[in-house]
Amino acid sequence: MIIRPLLPPCWLPVRRATTAFFEQRLVDRSLLGLSVAVRTLRLAWLAVPVGESRRGGFFTVSCSCFALAVRDALAELDGFPNVRLREATAPAREHLVEWGGPSPMLDPSCDAAVVNEFFGFRPLADRSWPAARCGH
Repeated sequence: MIIRPLLPPCWLPVRRATTAFFEQRLVDRSLLGLSVAVRTLRLAWLAVPVGESRRGGFFTVSCSCFALAVRDALAELDGFPNVRLREATAPAREHLVEWGGPSPMLDPSCDAAVVNEFFGFRPLADRSWPAARCGH
């Protein structure tokens, strides 16, 4: 597993596409400079810290051993308060490493605008982009 701050130019080919997801959505794009790239297997994904307009985030991990390692690594970094692990509830589900406040996504009746606000996303984030696979 690699966790390192992002440094331009992109240090992994996938980083640009992952960064573009957040560039399109974040109210405070300066958080991208504080983000870390996390690689548990082949691909690296971003973990974006909390900030003034961002109250929390998450990172999905398929294996509990990797989930524990990601949780422990993020817990040592500034911008990732209250790092915790929510284990998968079924074999085909992924584990969630979460940080910040409790996610409104836990409430099935939650409005998309509330979720966008929690993650520090602009209200009119481009809906043509697919949802993030590994983290918010």
